[in-house]
Amino acid sequence: MRQAVAVALILGAAAFGQEPVLQRLTIWVDAVKRGSMPVMVRATGALTANMTAELKVAESRIREVMVGQNVSIDTRQGTVSGKVARVDPSAVNGFVTVEARLEGTLPPAPRAGLAVDGTIHITTLNDVVYIGRPVVSKPESEGTLFRLEPDGKHAARVNVHYGRSSVNLIEIRGGLQPGDRVILSDMSAFNAQGRLRLP
Repeated sequence: MRQAVAVALILGAAAFGQEPVLQRLTIWVDAVKRGSMPVMVRATGALTANMTAELKVAESRIREVMVGQNVSIDTRQGTVSGKVARVDPSAVNGFVTVEARLEGTLPPAPRAGLAVDGTIHITTLNDVVYIGRPVVSKPESEGTLFRLEPDGKHAARVNVHYGRSSVNLIEIRGGLQPGDRVILSDMSAFNAQGRLRLP
């Protein structure tokens, strides 16, 4: 309730010609970079009786997953490397089962059914522009972000063209340059605003 009142007061000030004020401690800012960006897919699953890992991958990302790709399995007692050994041909409830063959040393006393997290390495994009993945962003789409101005006291809305995405990174194909600083937090409360002030 308090947050809603605060937002209403900020937007109300904008209605009288004042730029909305955004507190720095409430936002997440990242700098745009150029370099190599690993593309990964995250999944959850469990160990099987024969000590492989069965991972559930969202159907929307499964076209990127192929046999032979490297996998990192977090057993919550350590991380084990592996490779994709099998990809189910169909989805169930929006997820596709991927079997990973483990190649590293398992944690002490592993058991079938142990819950694990998996990260599948799809590829690495070289010499691309990228940022931390904004809260509101979709790969291969258009969007907007607030970019900090040179004075560091204001942020203006800019159009952004997104490319491929990873677990916590996303490629930028247009609208931003390396070195730009942008707000990655959810800014939907300011959809009607083109510029903000940061005290």
